[in-house]
Amino acid sequence: MSASPEDLLKTQQEHLERLMSLSKVLLDSTEKVSEAQITSLRSQIQFLHDHAARLVQAKSPREWAELQAAYLRPLSDEAQAEASRTYAISRQTAEDIAGIMENQINAFNHEVNEAFGLFAQHWPQGQDSLNAAFHSLMAAGNKAYASVHQSMRQATDLAESNARALRASFQKQP
Repeated sequence: MSASPEDLLKTQQEHLERLMSLSKVLLDSTEKVSEAQITSLRSQIQFLHDHAARLVQAKSPREWAELQAAYLRPLSDEAQAEASRTYAISRQTAEDIAGIMENQINAFNHEVNEAFGLFAQHWPQGQDSLNAAFHSLMAAGNKAYASVHQSMRQATDLAESNARALRASFQKQP
């Protein structure tokens, strides 16, 4: 069974569409992270400027030390907020990529099943065991993929739970 030029062109176009879709997801994610970082940087520069102005006006070493202590807490809060924003963007990107990959795997499975069906039509009688073995192999592959997908989901949930616990412990500190 050889592929016609039209089949090859169609396959190339499908691959290009998937690549463009993946590229768009990654570019959008990069843009969102960059925008968040620029916004954060602007805020930090303004905050630093305001803080420096207050330090210049400090009348005593004690007032200066209090201003410095007051300066550190908002920086910690901002760092936590920035990490949360970046994590949310990263998680959304990972989910989008997982969706693209899942669609790719489903399309591949469909194409393999179709090709095997066409191939099996030309087998001599009595090849049912080979047909059953193929379907068993495909089912095992799909089950393995589902298991890996479930494990990744559990790992993500565990990481999120740990991040929430860490964030909560930081918020409890004075």
